[in-house]
Amino acid sequence: MKSMHSIDISTVEMTLDIMKYAINRISNTSPDLGSPKKEEDLFAIVGETVTKEGIGGEKAFHMFRDVLAKATVPVDHPRHLAFVPAAPTKAAVLFDLVTSAASIHGAYWMTGGGGIFCENQAMKWLVSLTGLPEGAFGVFTSGGTAANLSAMIAAREAWRKKEEENKAFKALLITSSGAHSSVKSMANVMDADIVIVDDDDEDRLTGKWLQNTIDNLGAIDRKRLFAVVATGGTTNAGIIDELDSVADVCEKENLWFHVDAAYGGGALAAPSVRDLFIGIERADSITIDPHKWMFSPYDCGAVIYKDIELAKNAHSQKGAYLDIFKDEGAQGFNPSDYQIQLT
Repeated sequence: MKSMHSIDISTVEMTLDIMKYAINRISNTSPDLGSPKKEEDLFAIVGETVTKEGIGGEKAFHMFRDVLAKATVPVDHPRHLAFVPAAPTKAAVLFDLVTSAASIHGAYWMTGGGGIFCENQAMKWLVSLTGLPEGAFGVFTSGGTAANLSAMIAAREAWRKKEEENKAFKALLITSSGAHSSVKSMANVMDADIVIVDDDDEDRLTGKWLQNTIDNLGAIDRKRLFAVVATGGTTNAGIIDELDSVADVCEKENLWFHVDAAYGGGALAAPSVRDLFIGIERADSITIDPHKWMFSPYDCGAVIYKDIELAKNAHSQKGAYLDIFKDEGAQGFNPSDYQIQLT
């Protein structure tokens, strides 16, 4: 009993230390900038951290707080002007701690129904910003790369089911030179070829340039073309493609129209620039990263589909261990059915 009591006290003390750190950290409007260090220099300070005996939670926390955290550059520092991995508010940081402590498995309704309900309420609002027709919906992902890949796999599977002979072709998609690097990486992961369209004088993908590129494709390439990826705010300059004219071409050519608005999608909430996104409501899928300008914690991306059943057809996973609860309350919306990640 004495041993158990000492464990409880130790846990409480470490919890209080962590809460104190979290409170001090988010209330500090000018945190230390930090300074990256070489791996060997860090190792010289902290030594081996995974040992047979274990270093203990308290020591691990102190090591992080006093050494390792100071070898990073915090993104909320006023002088941090590169990347947008996260733009969290105090509320987002604190509730991220709450959901972590709650230990929710949010892939399936049977285990995470309450958490998924919360996500779906946020998703309804996100979908409403896009202007997509009734029935459109989406799920949250680990970021824009996973969202883009999920959308393109759904697009490819829908294309394959249009005609049996499409299964014999290697898929081909079109994007612009201003597209995010993840689009090219995504094509490589799903073993699809990619054609880069020249931009107009304002570095935008337009319907004119897109149509010209399609017209110059050979017969076989035209047959295996299944999707176009436009950008709703390029990472380098925030440039938004001419979405309405690109949508015209996609409808004419019967192509899946995806808008990667991971970087710029937050601007959909701003009436002052909403007109720049005219045409996004005609997309078949859209990527938005709430962890950027919507101030959610890092690893919060989102993919939205005009017809979410097409995503389910592509991504739904089957397994005996995934269907073990038969009671009515366990039946509901499963986010893992609509994107590449099970967890």
